[in-house]
Amino acid sequence: MVKRLSGAGVNRSAARRASEVAAARLARRAVHEAAVTAAVGLYFDRSGRAAQVREEAGERARRIITEAEAAAALLDRDAEAAVARLKELGEPVVEIAGMTGLPVSGVRAAVARAGVTPAAGLVAEEDSEGQGDEAPGGGGVAEASGVASGERREWE
Repeated sequence: MVKRLSGAGVNRSAARRASEVAAARLARRAVHEAAVTAAVGLYFDRSGRAAQVREEAGERARRIITEAEAAAALLDRDAEAAVARLKELGEPVVEIAGMTGLPVSGVRAAVARAGVTPAAGLVAEEDSEGQGDEAPGGGGVAEASGVASGERREWE
């Protein structure tokens, strides 16, 4: 049989040690909970600030893009005016397309947006594929401008 210790001293000592252990655990929990609360608070603070920074950057970016689009629109208009000027100078649409790298349809659209009509005596004839200003057989704009008859253009 196991001998039982009796007396008030043993029970008080055990109770005191148990109480000390419980207090230490409670203190560790309080420190842990304080650290958890601080980490959660930091998370919400930083994530809120990050969202605010992104929103402000988005607003600045939209403003920059709007200003850039306005400036680019002016440049696009100047570029289309240059294409239209080539047409006014009597250049065939196919030649303008070759010089600028634009598709024929892009040249026609630029000329139309610029409001340019063919120069007097120039008739834009479509070829069988609908691609150029020259009719099959070499006629078209080149003949109407006098190049086929041997006249020289100013820039030649």
